[in-house]
Amino acid sequence: MSLRETIEAEVREWYGAYVETFVALAQGVRTDMEALLDYYGAPMVVVVDDEHQVLPTRAATLDYATTTISALTRAGYTGSDISHLTVHPVATGAAFIEGEFSRHDREGGEFGVGTGAYLAVRTEEGWRFASFITNTRL
Repeated sequence: MSLRETIEAEVREWYGAYVETFVALAQGVRTDMEALLDYYGAPMVVVVDDEHQVLPTRAATLDYATTTISALTRAGYTGSDISHLTVHPVATGAAFIEGEFSRHDREGGEFGVGTGAYLAVRTEEGWRFASFITNTRL
């Protein structure tokens, strides 16, 4: 396996674990929000639809994530389907991740379709998001 393939496989596995954690938290199956810090770096740049933020600390990142998860839980979120996912290794310690997703509620209805782009970087603790962009209006 080439280095590129190895990095891609590693990032895909890490991203899959992130999605499992995120979904379990939004469904209320898990309550340990701090688990997201195994995926989010600090500082982290977040662009959602027409807004952007720089989250300078782990505490700010966790607060942002908690707010996002709470909104999904209130909306009856039950899961996401990822219709497309591409991982582009750009260095031994960095990869771009691009995907398309749809969100579903407990009744099976779709309530959000969007795109996402992420910059993942390898830190001493493992892979972390350095930035992400999501858009539910495209």
